[in-house]
Amino acid sequence: MVHFWKWLGLSTLCAAVIYGALIGLSAFQIPWRSAHFDTAAATTTQPGWVNEARYFVLNKQAFAASGDRIVVMGASNARDPFRPEIMEHRLSGWQVANASLSGAGIDEIADAVDLYYQQREQTGARTVFVISLNYLQFLESPYSADHENPLATEAMRSGLYERREGRLTARLPQPAEEVVVMTARPQAVVASLPRRLFRAVFVNPDLPQVKEAVDRFRSDDPLSRWTEFIGEQRDLDTVTVPADIQQALMAQRLAGAGGDKPLGQDGFRTLADMIALIRSNGDAIVIVDLPLPEWHFAGVPVTDASYRASLARVLDGRRNDKGVGFLSLRDFNDNDNFFDSAHTKPRLWPVLSERLAERLAAMPALAGHTPEGG
Repeated sequence: MVHFWKWLGLSTLCAAVIYGALIGLSAFQIPWRSAHFDTAAATTTQPGWVNEARYFVLNKQAFAASGDRIVVMGASNARDPFRPEIMEHRLSGWQVANASLSGAGIDEIADAVDLYYQQREQTGARTVFVISLNYLQFLESPYSADHENPLATEAMRSGLYERREGRLTARLPQPAEEVVVMTARPQAVVASLPRRLFRAVFVNPDLPQVKEAVDRFRSDDPLSRWTEFIGEQRDLDTVTVPADIQQALMAQRLAGAGGDKPLGQDGFRTLADMIALIRSNGDAIVIVDLPLPEWHFAGVPVTDASYRASLARVLDGRRNDKGVGFLSLRDFNDNDNFFDSAHTKPRLWPVLSERLAERLAAMPALAGHTPEGG
């Protein structure tokens, strides 16, 4: 029996040493904090993060750093065009982070704001949130009470967070949470390996026979086929969406949304509550009305009119609040500006980044504090 306990103790010690080494090595395997907090890293320069939600949760300690910060939030059509490195040149003294999450609806964006405030202590530093929206953020959520959105799922992993009165709330003190996050580093690296291996083998144009075999098992819906097509293009600026693909993508959008109909008001109440939370913390917010191609808007006239009317009502309630701004980018709705039904072409990204930076620079919040209603 004595030998058993010795063996068990030695095995446990060896496992702890090996895992500790993996924790250290994981910092070299993937940069833990890039120059900018930018969820695009999860799909471009550092695909090892698996998805943007995991990148957000395992890197949100960056928000605790001192300094004034602009945080862009939205879905992938906000993640791509608003480039921190471009915007910072126009916004002296401000750090820019893009924390947008693919497919994020208004509830997931609200969860991101909750996580931000629980990470960042109130030290007098200012934050300006950029909430990037179109009608898609207000469609009925595909997630039920028993199935959380991707960001909440990642935040609740390992018991770090829980829902209290609908909001994500930390279950552990911040130092303890940071220890748990640190120990999760090797798991994040390991979890990324199957995806990276799959991409290296099955999504490799240098292995056409393998790719051809895998393509037979892919979904045959228009969105999947078009996503696969644009993923193979070296220059997205040259892509034109054919009329038949436009119709197919629009039909798929309408089927997923239950048709062209007025939007429910729950999402707009969530937006109003989010604005109130941000302003109660002394921070500012800019609502950005994102562009969509004209052919997309033509397919959802009732839904879009409902979105614009509901958004206007939310903003009317803050009409005299200098800490709440608005920017419409609908003048970029030309069909040739998009490579699918929602994403602008890369040639526009610097233009959109500059437009947003110009709007932000004009806000009183960037010159001084703007208390609620001020």
